[in-house]
Amino acid sequence: MKVWGIGLGRTGTKSLQQALLQLGLNTVHNPAFYTELLAQDIDGGIEGAVLREFKSLDLRFPDSKFILTSRPLRFWLSSCKKAIEELYPEDRIAPHSEFYEPMIRNRAARYGSVSYDEDTLIQKYYQHHADAVSHFKGRMNQLLIIDVTSASDSWSPLCAFLKKPSPDSPFPCIADR
Repeated sequence: MKVWGIGLGRTGTKSLQQALLQLGLNTVHNPAFYTELLAQDIDGGIEGAVLREFKSLDLRFPDSKFILTSRPLRFWLSSCKKAIEELYPEDRIAPHSEFYEPMIRNRAARYGSVSYDEDTLIQKYYQHHADAVSHFKGRMNQLLIIDVTSASDSWSPLCAFLKKPSPDSPFPCIADR
């Protein structure tokens, strides 16, 4: 069984990856390319190419579990603004850099835009959620929708979904500075 985190960036994807690692699942965060997800030594991935290719991953690995991390819209928008304008501004990466094209692809998949555009972000937020739910219609046992950014106990629903025992430690909270 593979586990794929299909939440948009800024919805607790890094925290989810750390939780999956604590559960013994070797996952990658924000892989740039689909081919990285085909490695035999990983149990899944979160964000990046996973976000763009979740339907293909579902076909290729039909026994997979998918986790759609979510977050209240206003908090997500605030986090996106900070990430796009302060933490990872577009002009910080040179256009000829090997990281420039993956950054553009990831921004298009995550935010629907390279720069901060609130209307586009709102549309992307709702569109992605609806697309994921629609894709798994009739198979909701393969999709967990969870807000790991504000839930007091994210271990319970996650571990029940994955059929894993809950750790005694607090759920990871990884936040960008």
